[in-house]
Amino acid sequence: MMKGLHVVFMVAALSAFAVQAFEYEDPADYPLMGDWQGQWIHPKKGHEKAHPHMAAQLLPTAGGKYRVVMLPEIYNRAEPYLNIEVPATHDRVEINQNSFEVVFEGSKVSGQAKLHGDLTRFELKKVPLQSPTLGMKPPKGATVLFDGSNFEAWQHAEGKAVTWRQVDDTMQVVTKHDKQNKAKGLGGDIQTRETFGSLRFHLEFRYPVEAGKSGQGRGNSGLFFLPIGEVQILNSYATPNYWNECGAIYKRVPAKVDAAGPPLEWQTYDVEIDLQDNGKAVMTVLLNGRTVHNKMVMDCNASELSIRLQDHINPLQFRNIWLKEK
Repeated sequence: MMKGLHVVFMVAALSAFAVQAFEYEDPADYPLMGDWQGQWIHPKKGHEKAHPHMAAQLLPTAGGKYRVVMLPEIYNRAEPYLNIEVPATHDRVEINQNSFEVVFEGSKVSGQAKLHGDLTRFELKKVPLQSPTLGMKPPKGATVLFDGSNFEAWQHAEGKAVTWRQVDDTMQVVTKHDKQNKAKGLGGDIQTRETFGSLRFHLEFRYPVEAGKSGQGRGNSGLFFLPIGEVQILNSYATPNYWNECGAIYKRVPAKVDAAGPPLEWQTYDVEIDLQDNGKAVMTVLLNGRTVHNKMVMDCNASELSIRLQDHINPLQFRNIWLKEK
Protein backbone atom coordinates (compact mmCIF):
# COMPACT_ATOMS: atom_id res chain seq x y z
CA MET A 1 0.00 0.00 0.00
CA MET A 2 2.80 2.43 0.88
CA LYS A 3 4.53 1.65 -2.42
CA GLY A 4 1.34 2.53 -4.35
CA LEU A 5 0.97 5.80 -2.48
CA HIS A 6 4.61 6.61 -3.23
CA VAL A 7 4.05 6.05 -6.97
CA VAL A 8 0.93 8.25 -6.99
CA PHE A 9 2.81 10.98 -5.12
CA MET A 10 5.75 10.86 -7.53
CA VAL A 11 3.49 11.10 -10.62
CA ALA A 12 1.67 14.08 -9.12
CA ALA A 13 4.95 15.75 -8.19
CA LEU A 14 6.42 15.23 -11.66
CA SER A 15 3.26 16.59 -13.29
CA ALA A 16 3.34 19.72 -11.18
CA PHE A 17 7.06 20.22 -11.78
CA ALA A 18 6.81 19.67 -15.53
CA VAL A 19 4.38 22.52 -16.11
CA GLN A 20 5.76 25.11 -13.72
CA ALA A 21 7.19 26.90 -16.78
CA PHE A 22 3.68 27.69 -18.05
CA GLU A 23 1.18 29.57 -15.96
CA TYR A 24 -1.95 31.17 -17.38
CA GLU A 25 -1.67 34.86 -18.09
CA ASP A 26 -3.33 37.39 -15.81
CA PRO A 27 -6.42 38.86 -17.53
CA ALA A 28 -5.48 42.22 -15.97
CA ASP A 29 -2.52 42.32 -18.37
CA TYR A 30 -4.95 42.29 -21.32
CA PRO A 31 -7.69 44.76 -20.35
CA LEU A 32 -8.56 45.52 -23.98
CA MET A 33 -8.63 41.93 -25.30
CA GLY A 34 -12.05 40.56 -26.19
CA ASP A 35 -15.44 41.77 -27.31
CA TRP A 36 -16.64 45.32 -27.77
CA GLN A 37 -20.22 46.11 -28.75
CA GLY A 38 -22.04 49.29 -29.63
CA GLN A 39 -23.50 51.17 -32.58
CA TRP A 40 -23.10 53.74 -35.28
CA ILE A 41 -24.46 57.17 -34.29
CA HIS A 42 -27.17 58.40 -36.69
CA PRO A 43 -26.00 56.61 -39.86
CA LYS A 44 -27.56 58.04 -43.02
CA LYS A 45 -27.15 55.17 -45.52
CA GLY A 46 -27.07 51.41 -45.91
CA HIS A 47 -28.59 48.71 -43.72
CA GLU A 48 -26.97 50.45 -40.73
CA LYS A 49 -29.68 53.13 -40.93
CA ALA A 50 -32.20 50.55 -39.72
CA HIS A 51 -29.73 48.36 -37.80
CA PRO A 52 -26.90 50.53 -36.51
CA HIS A 53 -25.23 47.78 -34.47
CA MET A 54 -21.48 47.35 -34.72
CA ALA A 55 -18.80 45.48 -32.78
CA ALA A 56 -15.07 44.92 -32.45
CA GLN A 57 -12.84 42.03 -31.45
CA LEU A 58 -9.33 42.66 -30.11
CA LEU A 59 -6.68 39.95 -29.86
CA PRO A 60 -2.95 40.18 -28.97
CA THR A 61 -0.66 38.85 -31.70
CA ALA A 62 3.10 38.48 -32.17
CA GLY A 63 5.50 41.39 -31.83
CA GLY A 64 3.45 43.41 -29.36
CA LYS A 65 0.64 43.98 -31.85
CA TYR A 66 -3.13 43.61 -31.66
CA ARG A 67 -5.47 42.26 -34.29
CA VAL A 68 -8.53 44.52 -34.49
CA VAL A 69 -11.63 43.36 -36.36
CA MET A 70 -14.52 45.82 -36.74
CA LEU A 71 -17.78 44.06 -37.60
CA PRO A 72 -21.46 44.77 -38.30
CA GLU A 73 -22.39 42.03 -35.82
CA ILE A 74 -20.47 39.94 -33.33
CA TYR A 75 -20.54 36.11 -33.35
CA ASN A 76 -22.11 35.89 -36.76
CA ARG A 77 -20.33 35.62 -40.07
CA ALA A 78 -20.20 39.05 -41.64
CA GLU A 79 -17.80 40.91 -43.89
CA PRO A 80 -15.70 43.10 -41.56
CA TYR A 81 -15.49 46.85 -41.90
CA LEU A 82 -11.83 46.61 -40.89
CA ASN A 83 -9.38 43.76 -40.18
CA ILE A 84 -5.85 44.90 -39.32
CA GLU A 85 -2.89 44.40 -36.99
CA VAL A 86 -1.41 47.45 -35.28
CA PRO A 87 1.34 48.14 -32.71
CA ALA A 88 -0.11 48.47 -29.23
CA THR A 89 0.53 48.49 -25.50
CA HIS A 90 -1.43 46.41 -23.01
CA ASP A 91 -3.76 49.35 -22.24
CA ARG A 92 -3.84 51.34 -25.49
CA VAL A 93 -4.66 50.34 -29.07
CA GLU A 94 -4.84 53.20 -31.57
CA ILE A 95 -6.44 52.86 -35.02
CA ASN A 96 -5.92 55.43 -37.75
CA GLN A 97 -6.37 53.47 -40.99
CA ASN A 98 -8.91 53.12 -43.80
CA SER A 99 -10.81 56.17 -42.46
CA PHE A 100 -11.19 54.57 -38.99
CA GLU A 101 -10.09 56.80 -36.12
CA VAL A 102 -10.43 55.35 -32.62
CA VAL A 103 -8.29 54.79 -29.53
CA PHE A 104 -9.17 51.77 -27.41
CA GLU A 105 -8.55 52.68 -23.76
CA GLY A 106 -10.55 51.90 -20.64
CA SER A 107 -13.91 50.19 -21.13
CA LYS A 108 -15.74 52.67 -23.41
CA VAL A 109 -14.59 54.31 -26.63
CA SER A 110 -15.92 56.59 -29.34
CA GLY A 111 -14.53 57.00 -32.82
CA GLN A 112 -15.42 57.74 -36.41
CA ALA A 113 -15.11 56.20 -39.85
CA LYS A 114 -16.48 56.61 -43.34
CA LEU A 115 -19.68 54.57 -43.66
CA HIS A 116 -20.95 54.40 -47.25
CA GLY A 117 -18.91 57.53 -47.94
CA ASP A 118 -20.19 59.57 -44.99
CA LEU A 119 -18.01 60.28 -41.94
CA THR A 120 -20.00 58.68 -39.11
CA ARG A 121 -19.36 58.42 -35.38
CA PHE A 122 -19.63 55.21 -33.38
CA GLU A 123 -19.48 54.15 -29.74
CA LEU A 124 -18.35 50.82 -28.27
CA LYS A 125 -18.27 49.27 -24.81
CA LYS A 126 -16.19 46.32 -23.56
CA VAL A 127 -18.42 43.33 -22.75
CA PRO A 128 -17.55 39.92 -21.26
CA LEU A 129 -18.31 36.66 -23.01
CA GLN A 130 -21.53 35.32 -21.48
CA SER A 131 -22.45 31.75 -22.33
CA PRO A 132 -25.94 30.95 -21.00
CA THR A 133 -24.75 27.48 -19.89
CA LEU A 134 -21.58 28.59 -18.08
CA GLY A 135 -21.52 27.04 -14.61
CA MET A 136 -24.48 24.77 -15.37
CA LYS A 137 -24.78 22.13 -12.66
CA PRO A 138 -25.24 18.46 -13.56
CA PRO A 139 -28.88 17.32 -13.37
CA LYS A 140 -30.08 14.53 -11.15
CA GLY A 141 -28.78 11.18 -12.35
CA ALA A 142 -25.90 12.70 -14.35
CA THR A 143 -22.45 11.13 -14.58
CA VAL A 144 -19.86 13.63 -13.35
CA LEU A 145 -16.66 13.25 -15.36
CA PHE A 146 -14.73 16.04 -13.68
CA ASP A 147 -15.71 18.38 -10.83
CA GLY A 148 -12.24 19.44 -9.72
CA SER A 149 -11.76 16.68 -7.17
CA ASN A 150 -9.98 13.91 -9.11
CA PHE A 151 -9.28 12.28 -12.50
CA GLU A 152 -10.92 8.95 -11.66
CA ALA A 153 -13.24 8.99 -14.70
CA TRP A 154 -10.31 9.34 -17.11
CA GLN A 155 -7.24 7.46 -18.27
CA HIS A 156 -4.43 7.67 -20.78
CA ALA A 157 -3.93 4.95 -23.38
CA GLU A 158 -3.65 1.39 -22.08
CA GLY A 159 -5.23 2.32 -18.76
CA LYS A 160 -2.40 4.59 -17.60
CA ALA A 161 -3.28 7.05 -14.81
CA VAL A 162 -3.84 10.65 -15.88
CA THR A 163 -0.73 12.86 -15.72
CA TRP A 164 -2.38 16.17 -16.55
CA ARG A 165 -2.18 18.93 -13.97
CA GLN A 166 -4.97 19.82 -11.55
CA VAL A 167 -5.21 23.57 -10.88
CA ASP A 168 -7.90 24.43 -8.32
CA ASP A 169 -11.15 23.10 -9.85
CA THR A 170 -9.70 22.69 -13.38
CA MET A 171 -7.63 20.17 -15.29
CA GLN A 172 -4.79 21.54 -17.41
CA VAL A 173 -3.22 19.69 -20.32
CA VAL A 174 0.34 18.53 -19.74
CA THR A 175 1.56 18.06 -23.27
CA LYS A 176 3.75 15.16 -24.28
CA HIS A 177 5.12 17.35 -27.08
CA ASP A 178 7.33 19.00 -24.48
CA LYS A 179 10.57 16.96 -24.52
CA GLN A 180 10.94 16.92 -20.73
CA ASN A 181 7.36 15.74 -20.26
CA LYS A 182 7.79 13.04 -22.89
CA ALA A 183 10.99 11.81 -21.24
CA LYS A 184 9.12 11.46 -17.94
CA GLY A 185 6.15 9.72 -19.51
CA LEU A 186 3.81 12.65 -18.93
CA GLY A 187 1.04 13.97 -21.16
CA GLY A 188 -1.05 12.52 -23.97
CA ASP A 189 -4.77 12.35 -24.70
CA ILE A 190 -7.15 11.27 -21.97
CA GLN A 191 -10.28 9.16 -22.47
CA THR A 192 -13.22 8.11 -20.31
CA ARG A 193 -12.89 4.75 -18.60
CA GLU A 194 -16.57 4.05 -19.28
CA THR A 195 -18.66 4.15 -22.45
CA PHE A 196 -22.08 5.74 -22.82
CA GLY A 197 -25.23 5.58 -24.92
CA SER A 198 -27.30 8.48 -26.24
CA LEU A 199 -26.44 11.47 -24.11
CA ARG A 200 -26.50 15.14 -23.24
CA PHE A 201 -22.98 16.43 -22.52
CA HIS A 202 -21.53 19.61 -20.94
CA LEU A 203 -17.93 20.86 -20.80
CA GLU A 204 -16.23 24.17 -20.03
CA PHE A 205 -12.83 25.12 -21.44
CA ARG A 206 -10.46 28.02 -21.93
CA TYR A 207 -7.21 28.64 -23.76
CA PRO A 208 -4.26 30.94 -22.97
CA VAL A 209 -3.27 34.00 -25.00
CA GLU A 210 -0.16 32.54 -26.73
CA ALA A 211 0.33 35.78 -28.69
CA GLY A 212 3.30 34.44 -30.64
CA LYS A 213 1.34 31.54 -32.12
CA SER A 214 -1.29 31.34 -34.86
CA GLY A 215 -3.56 28.98 -36.77
CA GLN A 216 -3.61 25.35 -35.62
CA GLY A 217 -0.72 26.08 -33.24
CA ARG A 218 -2.77 28.29 -30.92
CA GLY A 219 -5.22 27.01 -28.30
CA ASN A 220 -5.58 23.64 -30.03
CA SER A 221 -7.30 20.63 -28.48
CA GLY A 222 -10.25 18.46 -29.39
CA LEU A 223 -13.41 16.95 -27.90
CA PHE A 224 -13.87 13.47 -29.36
CA PHE A 225 -17.03 11.37 -29.30
CA LEU A 226 -15.72 8.05 -30.50
CA PRO A 227 -16.31 6.58 -33.00
CA ILE A 228 -18.18 9.62 -34.42
CA GLY A 229 -15.32 12.12 -34.59
CA GLU A 230 -13.83 15.31 -33.19
CA VAL A 231 -15.48 18.57 -32.22
CA GLN A 232 -12.65 21.06 -32.71
CA ILE A 233 -11.34 23.20 -29.87
CA LEU A 234 -9.11 26.01 -31.13
CA ASN A 235 -8.34 29.64 -30.46
CA SER A 236 -9.92 30.90 -33.67
CA TYR A 237 -11.13 34.11 -32.05
CA ALA A 238 -11.17 37.13 -34.39
CA THR A 239 -10.93 34.93 -37.49
CA PRO A 240 -13.64 34.13 -40.09
CA ASN A 241 -13.77 30.59 -38.62
CA TYR A 242 -14.85 28.86 -41.82
CA TRP A 243 -13.09 25.48 -41.74
CA ASN A 244 -11.33 23.27 -39.17
CA GLU A 245 -11.61 25.96 -36.52
CA CYS A 246 -13.45 26.10 -33.20
CA GLY A 247 -16.87 24.47 -33.44
CA ALA A 248 -16.10 22.43 -36.56
CA ILE A 249 -16.47 18.69 -36.82
CA TYR A 250 -12.79 18.46 -37.66
CA LYS A 251 -12.04 18.03 -41.37
CA ARG A 252 -15.70 17.19 -42.04
CA VAL A 253 -18.19 19.98 -41.31
CA PRO A 254 -17.48 23.66 -40.49
CA ALA A 255 -19.36 25.43 -37.72
CA LYS A 256 -22.57 27.09 -38.90
CA VAL A 257 -21.77 30.33 -37.03
CA ASP A 258 -18.61 31.89 -35.64
CA ALA A 259 -18.94 31.40 -31.87
CA ALA A 260 -15.31 31.10 -30.65
CA GLY A 261 -14.63 33.36 -27.68
CA PRO A 262 -11.48 35.24 -26.63
CA PRO A 263 -8.56 33.74 -24.69
CA LEU A 264 -8.71 33.47 -20.88
CA GLU A 265 -12.53 33.49 -20.81
CA TRP A 266 -14.37 30.28 -19.94
CA GLN A 267 -16.37 28.86 -22.83
CA THR A 268 -18.92 26.06 -23.07
CA TYR A 269 -19.73 23.08 -25.24
CA ASP A 270 -23.16 21.50 -24.92
CA VAL A 271 -23.71 18.43 -27.07
CA GLU A 272 -26.67 16.10 -27.60
CA ILE A 273 -26.17 12.79 -29.38
CA ASP A 274 -28.91 10.29 -30.24
CA LEU A 275 -27.57 6.92 -31.37
CA GLN A 276 -29.74 5.27 -34.02
CA ASP A 277 -30.28 1.60 -34.86
CA ASN A 278 -29.24 2.18 -38.49
CA GLY A 279 -25.56 2.91 -37.79
CA LYS A 280 -26.12 6.67 -37.59
CA ALA A 281 -26.06 9.28 -34.86
CA VAL A 282 -27.98 12.57 -34.70
CA MET A 283 -25.78 15.28 -33.20
CA THR A 284 -26.47 18.84 -32.02
CA VAL A 285 -23.60 21.02 -30.81
CA LEU A 286 -23.79 24.38 -29.04
CA LEU A 287 -20.66 26.50 -28.56
CA ASN A 288 -21.13 29.28 -26.00
CA GLY A 289 -24.89 28.81 -26.29
CA ARG A 290 -24.92 29.22 -30.08
CA THR A 291 -25.95 26.31 -32.28
CA VAL A 292 -23.04 25.40 -34.53
CA HIS A 293 -24.50 22.02 -35.65
CA ASN A 294 -28.21 21.21 -35.56
CA LYS A 295 -29.44 17.59 -35.69
CA MET A 296 -26.61 16.63 -37.97
CA VAL A 297 -26.63 12.98 -39.11
CA MET A 298 -23.24 11.31 -38.65
CA ASP A 299 -21.95 7.79 -39.25
CA CYS A 300 -21.64 5.81 -36.03
CA ASN A 301 -21.57 2.03 -36.20
CA ALA A 302 -21.62 1.65 -32.43
CA SER A 303 -24.16 1.42 -29.63
CA GLU A 304 -21.95 3.23 -27.10
CA LEU A 305 -19.53 6.16 -27.12
CA SER A 306 -16.30 6.97 -25.34
CA ILE A 307 -15.15 10.57 -24.84
CA ARG A 308 -11.61 11.82 -25.38
CA LEU A 309 -9.87 15.13 -24.66
CA GLN A 310 -6.86 15.83 -26.84
CA ASP A 311 -3.32 16.76 -25.92
CA HIS A 312 -2.35 18.62 -29.07
CA ILE A 313 0.46 21.06 -28.20
CA ASN A 314 -1.27 23.66 -26.02
CA PRO A 315 -2.00 23.78 -22.26
CA LEU A 316 -5.77 24.16 -22.37
CA GLN A 317 -7.87 24.00 -19.22
CA PHE A 318 -11.17 22.16 -18.66
CA ARG A 319 -13.72 22.08 -15.85
CA ASN A 320 -17.32 21.16 -14.98
CA ILE A 321 -17.57 18.12 -17.26
CA TRP A 322 -20.66 15.91 -17.01
CA LEU A 323 -23.18 13.98 -19.05
CA LYS A 324 -26.68 12.60 -18.71
CA GLU A 325 -27.57 9.47 -20.64
CA LYS A 326 -30.95 9.47 -22.31
